[in-house]
Amino acid sequence: MGIKEAQCDTCLHTHSSAAVEATQALMEVNNTNTNDHHQQQPDHPTEASIVINRVRQDLRIIYDVGQSTTRNYWSVLCSLMALFKTPVSFPDYIQCFKIAWRSVLLRHRNNHKNIQFMRLCLANDALQCLARQDIKVLGYWESAVQVVLSLVRNSDPNIFHEVFFVNSVLKKWILSVFCDKVMCSNPYIRLDMLMMIQTWCQNDDLDNEEVSEHVIAGLMELSVYMDGEYESTPGGTGLTLELSWCRVIYTLLTKGHLTNVYKAATQQIQSLSVGPEARWLARMVEFVAARTTLIKSNLQSSCMTPINALKALECCLVLLGHLLISCGKTFTCRGISRVGVVSFTKVCVIVLEVIPALWYHHANSCNLVLTSISEMIETLTSSPKLQSLVQLLGRDHSKEMDKIRWSASNFGFQIPVITPDEDHVTTQCPERFVDGVTQLMIESPVLLQTSQVTVDETTLVYLLLQKSPRCPFTRTTLDQHSFCRLPELQQEIHAWRTIVSTTSHHHNNP
Repeated sequence: MGIKEAQCDTCLHTHSSAAVEATQALMEVNNTNTNDHHQQQPDHPTEASIVINRVRQDLRIIYDVGQSTTRNYWSVLCSLMALFKTPVSFPDYIQCFKIAWRSVLLRHRNNHKNIQFMRLCLANDALQCLARQDIKVLGYWESAVQVVLSLVRNSDPNIFHEVFFVNSVLKKWILSVFCDKVMCSNPYIRLDMLMMIQTWCQNDDLDNEEVSEHVIAGLMELSVYMDGEYESTPGGTGLTLELSWCRVIYTLLTKGHLTNVYKAATQQIQSLSVGPEARWLARMVEFVAARTTLIKSNLQSSCMTPINALKALECCLVLLGHLLISCGKTFTCRGISRVGVVSFTKVCVIVLEVIPALWYHHANSCNLVLTSISEMIETLTSSPKLQSLVQLLGRDHSKEMDKIRWSASNFGFQIPVITPDEDHVTTQCPERFVDGVTQLMIESPVLLQTSQVTVDETTLVYLLLQKSPRCPFTRTTLDQHSFCRLPELQQEIHAWRTIVSTTSHHHNNP
């Protein structure tokens, strides 16, 4: 059986699909004798085949005889767990997993909450067994773990925290899979481990400095795979990538574990030596914007319910607020501040585009999302430390901010007006003082040596933060040896601005 078929068997979210699967399972159990009769039996049955037969016998007792008791039901799962402890082949693993999951549907076909509860019990037990054997998620085990994770994905957070038990053995295994590509080469399975790691936020496991360092290392390495194309399950609620990522980032921030990351990123940007920390922070705000675009697309194509879309958008706004506002002065640095405001305006515009169609039936949820936007903008405009971000919003995104302010006013939210910064106007400015990319006046000039074009440090940092930094004119790779500062030109610019400022002052005050 292929992995897609297995995932279809496990990823069930409605009563009707559960009933259909339950009926199919009952037919499968009843037809087991017939199927086995036509199959060639081995002379010496394997331990796995013995366990599978035991599972089938337990199912016959439960459903043929009618003894649908909790004790008999759990005997099925115990038999399944016995299988995990054997040197099992991948086909046997999937076959037994499928039978056990269908037994869940049979017992709880009319109770969606119980089905979700048993999904998580089954997934937790399976992961515990994998952890005890320290299984490397490679080869067919990669597909097996994907089947297990499909039971966890998008489950109700309250039920998840009630059911899912992460002991020290499982915690060590999850951390190894998340951080070490030798344990798991599939980056998307490693990202899904965040669903388990986010449970550590509630019991202070991330207080441990060694654990938090490993988690941060994994986050930084895997962030390159977090883009608009990655999604757990469209239309899902609860344990989505946004929620798991947001909880982990927030916990690391509030406990001070990201302080060194932000310090390193700030130093890298100021020295024009962009490293992994700076790129990670830039990638995170870009990820939020990409996810917001994906949520809008899923909502418009009916792949996502309105209430789930609003919850996901709220998560995106909270995460963006943590990254831009709660993290010191990193995003006020030149270059990365541009990345931040681009993502901020994009997220706000998308949110305000989808709100009108949802307001009538979901006014309270829409109000929470709009409140998040209003509070973020109020914090930006009122904080002296964040004025560089405000200046960029007024200079480069005045049209978007006008649209945001007008849209929010339709729902009773007053967004302050952000005026452009006149210091960057290039009227009557010498051409050599103009940035070759943005066409704005340069403050700190840098020469791109391959093209011999002068740009501002802000533009250079923005280019260096891209996945593949290249000169926009020659398309050659940008590195530490492909540009240089121009201190003499900077002195000329400073002198010219002083003269213009003095002249303007005398003109306004004769």
